[in-house]
Amino acid sequence: MRALFSVKTFPTILCAVCVFAFARMDVRAVETPVPLATAVDSKEVTVEAKGSGHDQLSLTLRNPSTAAVNIAIPAGLIAQGRDKPDQVIVLRKAEASVPAKGAVDVSLPVAALSSKSSGASQAFALTTTTEPRLKPLLEYLASQPDAPRSTVQVAVLCLLENLNYAQWMQYLSAAPSSPPATGPHPTPAEITEAVDVLGLLRRLAPQQTFAIANDSELKLRALRNPWCRVKAMQVYGLDLGDGAVPPDLGQLLHTKPGDNCPICRQRALMEKAAGNL
Repeated sequence: MRALFSVKTFPTILCAVCVFAFARMDVRAVETPVPLATAVDSKEVTVEAKGSGHDQLSLTLRNPSTAAVNIAIPAGLIAQGRDKPDQVIVLRKAEASVPAKGAVDVSLPVAALSSKSSGASQAFALTTTTEPRLKPLLEYLASQPDAPRSTVQVAVLCLLENLNYAQWMQYLSAAPSSPPATGPHPTPAEITEAVDVLGLLRRLAPQQTFAIANDSELKLRALRNPWCRVKAMQVYGLDLGDGAVPPDLGQLLHTKPGDNCPICRQRALMEKAAGNL
């Protein structure tokens, strides 16, 4: 039987395998995302940021070099307004591939760090500031891609400012609504959103006391709201009745069009059935 490799050909094949292995290592090295802060410090990219403080933050990444670069944008990145002192925090991590001698725009979901945010459209500067109190929330959001930004925004304000019911009402009146509210605040959708926030707070900070969770007006409205009554009963520690299955406090009760949740799907089925009559 002839040997599979001769003495003469084996070193050549071994070298070819080594070259292939190193080539694969080089490809992986190129594909490894560079942290945004590192890329800026090393001048691999330049960044321009703009936004409103109540919506998404938009970054323009420019690559002056002759090689493409992948950039990793971390959740928790904080940007501050250049004209107004508004601060926003990036809610989810993102990656962007910036071509050589090119530029890309990246839209990031953000939340305001203050209920007093002006919401003015302006340029922003990226900072190295962190907010440890929001770390559990950001970790939770990593596995909740469909969490409504408005729900997360209220949770952020509760964690940072211990928002009470009156302050929440004031925030709802000042913040832009999408779609616009069709009635006085709080609407049934906003009450449902508040119950979602209470569920999040219990999940993320079970030992902490929150003013909005102890408000009797919100409790009464939540228990009367058919959209969120069952979850509100669990949040407030009320008996659900024999045989009732307690809802998952981590399950957000989405209320806006396009949200992929059991309530929205059931509502869509009911509307479809009514249209076929």
